[in-house]
Amino acid sequence: MNNTYMIIFIIFALLLGVYFSGSRNIFLGGIVEKSYEGFYVLDAYGNVYVAGGARFIGDANFDEKIAVDLEVSPFGYYILDRYGKVYEFGDSEFYGDADLENAVDLEAAGNGYYILDSSGIVLEYGDVQNYGNGKLGEGYIDMEMAGNGYYLLTNRGSVEVFGDATFYGDLDSGDAISLGITPYGYYILEKNGKLHFFGNVHDYGYEILDEPSARDIEIVPELDGYYILDEHGNTYSYFAAAGFSGPEYSEESKYIDLELIN
Repeated sequence: MNNTYMIIFIIFALLLGVYFSGSRNIFLGGIVEKSYEGFYVLDAYGNVYVAGGARFIGDANFDEKIAVDLEVSPFGYYILDRYGKVYEFGDSEFYGDADLENAVDLEAAGNGYYILDSSGIVLEYGDVQNYGNGKLGEGYIDMEMAGNGYYLLTNRGSVEVFGDATFYGDLDSGDAISLGITPYGYYILEKNGKLHFFGNVHDYGYEILDEPSARDIEIVPELDGYYILDEHGNTYSYFAAAGFSGPEYSEESKYIDLELIN
């Protein structure tokens, strides 16, 4: 075998090895162009970190750990604190905020947004429709939009559907932290990094973490994979390589939310 064929053979073998080894590495940037441009990460102090084409346009910089959610809009982003107060950045429009003790999520929809409280109460602002509140009265941690409806997730893994959202199943008991929605089903992430798959979604893998530090899952557009964020700022990629490097974090902070941008 001459040198040219040998080089081709080695390159081909390396490519096969990468392909079949999965993509369970901590995100360090790759060479594959996917259908998104970058991402944002929020820490509990309300500080925003950006990667790729994500544009930094300000953060809340609280004195205490009260930030609970970051929501990207077409013209900027919102930060929600645990008391229901909304901070808008860029040209994001402010529609109002709440007076709560345990706000957990903000979801933008059309000309408005929703705020979810841990009791399951859903508050609507702007031109959006309320499809109902949680039935259990406690333990709600995440909300995801689904056309003319939405999903609510509890910390035990129960999923409740409203409007035209489709129920695919849930957990009887667990330590859930985040819900990831696709057009064909959804993922439930537990704090230890374990993923549960419902409906017709792809299993690209997951890591069981040494501590219950997982905080968020974000699905790559066009179902090209997903990212899982832990509270230390590690962003684990599963079949989701991108052509940009991740952000640099503050060592002492706690990271709570990940948002991709198209």
